[in-house]
This record gives sequence, structure tokens and C-alpha cells, in this order.
Amino acid sequence: MSSLIKQVRSATEPGDRWTWSICWLMFAGTVLCYMDRQAISLVKSPIMAEFGLTSDESFGWIGASFGMAYALFQLPAGFLADRTNVRSLYAIAVGGWSLAGVVAAFSPTLGFLIACRVALGVGESFNWPCGLRITSRILSPEDRAKGNGIFNSGAAVGAVITPLLVPGIAVRFGWRVAFLTIGVLGFLWVAAWLAIRVPRPEVFAATTADAPSQGLGKSSLRGRVSLLALLMGSVGMGMTSLWYGPRPVWWGIALLMMGTLLVVGALPRSDFQGTPIFQSLGEVVRLRRFWVLVMVGVSINICWHFLVFWMASFLQVDRNLGMQLGGIATALPFLAADAGNLLGGSLSGRMARRGMGLIRSRVVVMGLAATLIASGSTIGLMSNTTLIVATLSIMALGSAAYMANYFSLCQDVSPRLTGLVVGVLGGLANLFAAGFLPLAGRLKEVTGGFGTSFVIVGLLPLLGLAALVFGWGQDPAEGNLV
Repeated sequence: MSSLIKQVRSATEPGDRWTWSICWLMFAGTVLCYMDRQAISLVKSPIMAEFGLTSDESFGWIGASFGMAYALFQLPAGFLADRTNVRSLYAIAVGGWSLAGVVAAFSPTLGFLIACRVALGVGESFNWPCGLRITSRILSPEDRAKGNGIFNSGAAVGAVITPLLVPGIAVRFGWRVAFLTIGVLGFLWVAAWLAIRVPRPEVFAATTADAPSQGLGKSSLRGRVSLLALLMGSVGMGMTSLWYGPRPVWWGIALLMMGTLLVVGALPRSDFQGTPIFQSLGEVVRLRRFWVLVMVGVSINICWHFLVFWMASFLQVDRNLGMQLGGIATALPFLAADAGNLLGGSLSGRMARRGMGLIRSRVVVMGLAATLIASGSTIGLMSNTTLIVATLSIMALGSAAYMANYFSLCQDVSPRLTGLVVGVLGGLANLFAAGFLPLAGRLKEVTGGFGTSFVIVGLLPLLGLAALVFGWGQDPAEGNLV
């Protein structure tokens, strides 16, 4: 009886309520994150008309400019999430991307708009490393999938609200006012985040064993050369984009990111002494499970970001629903995705508590989710709009449930370096997702529709699931996953 009383008291203590309050506030931050990033896909027609764009592929590169910046800065974002006060870092990030959204409303040229999308990508790259770092610190392993589901469901809720809000504002006042409105909401969130009472402020502190003050002064020659090459490569890619356009920049970022991972994995960690980001990265890339999750993350992010960026255009233009009705139809699949986030996280946690084991329960839920996602591969064969929206909803629900459990697996790779792991995985996944956006636009121009793209994104998560099942390995408490 006394044990039961202690459990009841523990569940209602202010500290426990505070942890879930933090999760819900991060949910609100993720709502704004997705409102800022998704708004542009809902005003495709007026933006293309105003700036003289003539192809879906060129519009896809506007989406890719955000994705490339987002991908490139995931690594430093994850590194900083582990080594700084993550509460302050999160506030700075939300304020930064909100400012980018506000400034975008005053874009005089297409180049300026793209620059604002790049800045938006830099700011939003901190959202998941910071959020997952926080949930890994304030929640038990059994509760993390649920907490991550709450936090990540903000993406789906933002994707629901945006198509209901933006088209109406754009029709009445223009697309610029829509951008301005969403950006201002971000500053209100920052005020709420800084005002919330923190009973245990130590959970936000840096926890890595390496002191964040080490800096570069004592780094080896090889470490200095590697860091210099990284910086020069970043500048070189920016200069390249001025002359040759975004495609070679994507390849440059891909080579830079993959090359960096391979170099720090091949060289002894002692060669990077005094360069803590490379030392930590060298530890991460030596883990087999990290590379398994690279394949899982790439597969689901290509699917999810295709839906976020192209679904509104597909319904508004290809299905002839128009801006406002198409916006309402776009909201329905993301409403289903919100349910998927909460159900996916809660279901795996419940199965684990009943004795299945944490990892196995997550894999089982991800298998069910991948089956739902695969239904989307048939959308190109459908002619009934109601059936298409229903299938998109099933696909989005599965995608969200899949991701909620994928994020929990990310937290298991290296608990001490959660932010860095999430940052690198997110960077690689979003880089490939960004590269697929203009490719989907090109495939539409060649084939006359998005049918081929739906086949690709519907089946990819099954490949990620196979990599997880056969590559994760056995845990003593889990047994075999299959």
C-alpha cells in the first residue's frame, strides 16, 4: 500500500507535471516551425507568378534551399545542443527563424526570398536536436516515445493549421501578410518559453564529458586542417551557388557532409584533440546503429517532406481544388498525422510496459506504420479525389507514427551525445529529402503527374524498416527483433 501511495504522489508532483508542460510547449514551438516552413507551398501560384517561375522543378529548388541549409546546420545544432544551455539555445533558434519569416514578407526579389528560406532553415535546424535533447533529459526511457510523440505532433498540427490559415490570408491580403503573421507568433512563443517556471534548471545544462571551453587552440595540425577545409568548403558552396545554381550546391553539401563523417571515422580520435566537435563526431560514426538509423531517417524523411512540400500543390492544381478548398483538403492528412504521432508513441510505450521490450515494441509499431505508408504508392492510379485524400491521410498517419519511434531510437544510440546524433541524422535525412523535392517536380513534368513520386515515397520506409530489423543487432534484454 505504501508503495502505491508513493507512485500516486510521484505522478502528481509539480516536477512531473512540469516535464509534460515542457513537452507541450515544445509541441507549440514545433507547430510554429512547420507553419513557417509549409506556408510557401500553399502560396505556390502567386509566388511563381510574381517572380516569373515557369517550372515545378524550379519551385522545388526553393524548397530545397531551405532543406539544404537545414541539413548543413543540423550537425552544429546538435553539437551546441549537447554543449550549451539548451533552454537558451532553443529560444534563440525560435527567435531567429521567426525573424527570417518576418523578413521574407518584404522580399523584393526571388534571390532575397531564397536567402530568407536559407536563414529559416538555419534556425529550424535547432528544433529537433534541442527538443530531443530535452526529452531525453526530463523523461524516463519508457515515456520518451510518448514525449517525442507530443513534441513531434506539433509538425502535424502546424501542417493542419497552416493550410486552413494561409490560403485565406493570402487571398484577402496577399502572401506577404501570411508570412508576416506566422513570424510574429514566433516571438510570442519565445516570451512564453522564457517566462515558464523551471523547478529543475539543471536538466537544461550541458552534460557531455568534454568541457565546452576546450576550443581550437590545442588542436592537432590534422584537426586544424580538417576544420579549415570544412569552413572553406562551406564558403565555396555559397560562392558556387551564385554562378552555377542550386544543383551543384546540393552535391557540394552532400560531399562535405559525407566526407566529414568518413574522415573523422577513419582517422584516430587523438588526431582531433582540442577540436571537440570532431572528437564527438568520431565517436558517433563508429557506431553501427548510427548508420542503420541513417538509412531509416533518409527513407522516412523523403516521404514526409514530399508530403509537406508537394501535397498542397497536388490537391490545389492537379486535383483542381483551388487554393482555399485545396488548403482544407491538405489539412485532413496532417490531422491524421497528428493522431499518428500520439498513437505511435503511446502504443510502443504500452507494449514495452507489457513486457515486449523497448526496441522490439518500436520496431513492431514502425512495421505497422510502414504498411500504412505503402498504401500511398497507389495514389497515382486513383481518380476519385475523396479516395485520394483518404489514402493521403492513411499515409500521413503512418509516417508520423513511424517517426515518433524513429526519434526514440535516435536517443538510444548515444545518450551522452543525443543532440549530436539527432543533428547528424537529421542533417543527412533532410539533405536527401531536399534533393528529392526538385526531382519530384521534374518527374511531374516528364510523366505528367506525381504518380511515380508517390510510388517512391510510399515504398522507401519499407527499406528503412528492413535496415533496422537486420542491422540493429541484439540487445540482451530484447532478444532477436525478428
